[in-house]
Amino acid sequence: MPKFRVAYKSVNRPGRQEIELETAGPSLSCDIVLRALGQHLFPMEEWPFSVDPADCPAGADASERELRKRRMQAAREYLGVIYVSYRPEGAVMEHAC
Repeated sequence: MPKFRVAYKSVNRPGRQEIELETAGPSLSCDIVLRALGQHLFPMEEWPFSVDPADCPAGADASERELRKRRMQAAREYLGVIYVSYRPEGAVMEHAC
């Protein structure tokens, strides 16, 4: 179960918030992180978006990139956040969603 830190900025709150979460899957992606944040913020609601286990590959075509970009934007709007990033446990680099 990977543990990770999520940093996000809510539309209605000043400043950046940080929490530590973990997920049951073996890997992390922006979809997985957004779903975990959604489960934290809205525990009674089911996640309404599809979840890819890996981030968009570098060689993806334009339509795949656009599809994922729109899904990320919709997920952030659903969560009421304007910025989300995550850092896997033990990692130095943060990944923006």
